[in-house]
Amino acid sequence: MVSGRESRGGVRLSGEVTVTFLIRFFIRIQLKSRRLAATALLGLFPVAVCLLLILIRSVLENHDVSIHRLYPQVSFFLYLHFLLPILAVFVGSGIVGDEAGEQTLSYLTSRPIPKWKWYLAKFLAQLMILGVVLLISLLLSYTLLHIPGGIRGWLEDLPNLATSLGVLALGLAAYLSLFSLFGAAFRKPVPSALLFTFGWENLVAYFPGNAKLLTLVHYLHSLFPTFFRARAQGILGMLPFEFRLAGEWTALIVLILITAGCLAGGAAILTLREYRLDRD
Repeated sequence: MVSGRESRGGVRLSGEVTVTFLIRFFIRIQLKSRRLAATALLGLFPVAVCLLLILIRSVLENHDVSIHRLYPQVSFFLYLHFLLPILAVFVGSGIVGDEAGEQTLSYLTSRPIPKWKWYLAKFLAQLMILGVVLLISLLLSYTLLHIPGGIRGWLEDLPNLATSLGVLALGLAAYLSLFSLFGAAFRKPVPSALLFTFGWENLVAYFPGNAKLLTLVHYLHSLFPTFFRARAQGILGMLPFEFRLAGEWTALIVLILITAGCLAGGAAILTLREYRLDRD
């Protein structure tokens, strides 16, 4: 017999519920939230940029710039360096913070449900939702940029698209787990998360030396299929030094370990910290 009282959405929570049940519960909650609409709008930003490029296609072609050759820059700068981290900041920092703000965190942490279980379930629910947003957005951008080349051009670059999606999914898990940890550790996690993302990550990753080993994006660069094409065709090509990337297996293992470590850290903080309804 399931004991406990009803939480949001009229769902009864207890120690006997599974992670799968909690994932469905949090997905239903998020599908009704304004945060999802804001997330979808953010996902449309790179698509809008691609539409603009289509509109000025004749101007670009007059300067010997083919639309489909802009895909490496779009996927690298607009997705890997902008949309991916900003979505992770926006959503990850709220995995714990939203519950505290809505005064449900005290209830959740006092139920017989292990704290790590609902924390992991909400992380996975958000990961799935953001993964769908990234998938749809990148697929739309890819298709728009490959329209001039027809179906043949669209098919030729599919391996790069598939690899890009895989790396973005891996990066999303790493960033989301990190900013979930920020949300569990700090009262106001967004400023520190933004500073880390657009300060530390976007500056140190391009410095010579070993400092870049302390950034997530360095390991994502090592896996991203269009990195060298984006570097050769974009502003990165103007930098006076060569990039030394990590090996693919090294990058993969490091990102997995970071994701697991941040999830464990966030769950540990929830276990050790006492949350109250009046928490700011």
